[in-house]
Amino acid sequence: MVAYGTITPLLDGELRSATDLDLPTYDALLHVYEAGDPGIRMTDLAQKVVLSKSGLTTLVDRLEERDLMQRIPDLEDRRAIRITLTESGVEAFRTAANVHMAGIEQYFTKQLTEDEAEVIAATLERILRNVGSRDGVS
Repeated sequence: MVAYGTITPLLDGELRSATDLDLPTYDALLHVYEAGDPGIRMTDLAQKVVLSKSGLTTLVDRLEERDLMQRIPDLEDRRAIRITLTESGVEAFRTAANVHMAGIEQYFTKQLTEDEAEVIAATLERILRNVGSRDGVS
């Protein structure tokens, strides 16, 4: 927790300084980018980000105003809304991803030997499998 509490503000500060985006915004952009076409349903995005539903709505409103995201009707479910990135949003995400990955490299990857990285990756995968099997997630 101490490492998380120390490194997260550094990553957030670097991201804000270079891109004017914070980590929660980057997280939302990442999930929408990874969803590809035709975007991601708002309810699915809410499950992936660490924000309340009202916080996510506010974030999407702000990103829509900045022309980074757009809401579109879900063609399969007329009650649902999908979120997609605009061209500006894709560009902003790619820039932010480069900054964020450089921070990950600096604060994590460079600090580990290859063996240590493999042990951590294997341990986290096992934890996810065990937690997922209890929560019905695979």
